Amino acid sequence: MKVVIVGFGLGGLGSARHIAEQVPDAKITVVGDEKPYVRHKLRLVTQGMDLWVNTRHIESKGVEILLDKVTKVRRAQKEIVLSNGQTIQYDYLVLTTGSNPTIPSKLKGGDKCAVFRRLEDVHRLIDERPNEVAIIGASFVALHVADASRAIGAKPKVIVRSRLIRRSLEPELSAKLEEFLAEKGVEFVHGKPKEVHDGKVELEDGSDVASEMTFMATGVSPEITLAKEAGLELMDGWVIKTDRQGRTSDPNIFAVGDNATVMDILTNKPIYMGIGTAASIMSLNVAKALTGFKASYRVPRYQRDVFFGGIHMTSIGLTSIEAAKEGFEVDRMYLSGDGWGDHAYIVYDKKTKKIIGFSSISKQDVGWKSIDVLMAMIRKWPLTKLGFNI
Repeated sequence: MKVVIVGFGLGGLGSARHIAEQVPDAKITVVGDEKPYVRHKLRLVTQGMDLWVNTRHIESKGVEILLDKVTKVRRAQKEIVLSNGQTIQYDYLVLTTGSNPTIPSKLKGGDKCAVFRRLEDVHRLIDERPNEVAIIGASFVALHVADASRAIGAKPKVIVRSRLIRRSLEPELSAKLEEFLAEKGVEFVHGKPKEVHDGKVELEDGSDVASEMTFMATGVSPEITLAKEAGLELMDGWVIKTDRQGRTSDPNIFAVGDNATVMDILTNKPIYMGIGTAASIMSLNVAKALTGFKASYRVPRYQRDVFFGGIHMTSIGLTSIEAAKEGFEVDRMYLSGDGWGDHAYIVYDKKTKKIIGFSSISKQDVGWKSIDVLMAMIRKWPLTKLGFNI
């Protein structure tokens, strides 16, 4: 069995490792256009961290690592084409092409902004060493840029239209995160950017945010160029549609990670998740599928991050706002202390008492408690299983 994997991220290298372990007779080739590194820790390069991923472990299992760019997928011939015209045949293809930063088309001068997605982006920040950095967006990446900026001695100014990480945090926790980060020297400006100029960002209310370097961190779009040109089915014309095991509309092609949909464990609908923990489980599902396994491991939305070395954020499942939009009858429980950290909310269904979501902002890690909540959500337990009386 010849398996070709396109992409060196968590989904790509994870797929290679799992397939090598689960399908020992598979001949695996992984192709990527930049050396493998841990992308989600980019900001730590400013603190001297080496992000390169050692591939010796999977290479020792016979996996071939090829540094090149894939320019085309020829489904009829079951082959990929490299930048030099060379072709590689496959029995199964796994697309783990990731995503790209989005630049809002309505924002004038947005093309002047830097982004924060590849190693050259963080090296540009280090080389230019600005004193003031404006960051448009309220995403994880926006806060990563703020973290990296502070590490080189720059003043980060985060321009927020609504609230911080709103798809992952309860509203009160977005405010608490802003409060905690302001203590670390991050300036927050609430408003809608109108135009990016050299040296400043103009807001719609007429005010300006001074900046020697401006970053755009308003989200990402799945990298679907190869899939689209190959005629694979897309969801909403935007992301590769897959089944529960990661299989696309072509049974010989799988998609894993930021370029693909995944089944939400709460709604049983295909959604776009775009997080590393999802990519890791998706890669395992592909490997199991290649063994003939018919089921799939459930993929929860589980995110953990730490900002400025001491502000911990955890998010699982849906926020109360998202849950209400999905038709759940929502209630919440506020938690503090006793291992839950400084501020946390559990979101649950009023009727069944089953857990729908959890989010926390704390100056302490809430790892074990978050794992308890995660397992309860996966197993569809009511709150009473965690010792709560409601």
